[in-house]
Amino acid sequence: MLRELKKVVEESGKDAQEFQQTANFVIANQFASAYKHGQRKHYLLLESYQEYFDRLFDALGMKLYINENERLAGVLPIQKEAFVRLKTDETLFLLVLRQIYEEKIENFEVDNGFVATNTHTILDRFVQLVKREIPNETRFKDILALFSRHGIVIRGKSYEEDSKNQMINITPVVRLIVTEAYLRQLESFNGADPDEDDVADTDVETETVQETNQD
Repeated sequence: MLRELKKVVEESGKDAQEFQQTANFVIANQFASAYKHGQRKHYLLLESYQEYFDRLFDALGMKLYINENERLAGVLPIQKEAFVRLKTDETLFLLVLRQIYEEKIENFEVDNGFVATNTHTILDRFVQLVKREIPNETRFKDILALFSRHGIVIRGKSYEEDSKNQMINITPVVRLIVTEAYLRQLESFNGADPDEDDVADTDVETETVQETNQD
């Protein structure tokens, strides 16, 4: 890969460090959006030099994903064994986010592939969907932090009139994580206690995502 890096650097006239920084960013954060502050340069490099990055990530057991319409690029694991195994409440919140996302898309309430919602709406939909009590505040914050690290949501500011209600943007990544097959799997959920439920496989790479917050 060093030979290929040297070749793409010579052809592009760019510094090798730019390619290394973008590769490291995607490995650490999984996705880069042209619409998110600090990520545009990484998206543009991935888009412009897809062939190089495709070979690079393939050698690492990952598949390069680029959606030029939504200006989103990132990596997904090739092997199923690389999927993270989530707890039941986490998988159910993913389903909630996917439903909210699709409804907003159908109503044309979308901005560059992102849809706006808030924590109160997410929690209300959770209760409506699974007929169980919402998790405590600490647990819910942990779940949002997990989704934020994987690029599924972008956490915003709290509302002035209600400090416990936080603005949330759901990103197009939710469509990659919550696939149609995954939705069918969740349909079989029987409402049992989450500690006793089997956890579900999702397309989130556990080994490549670090404890960083890009909000």
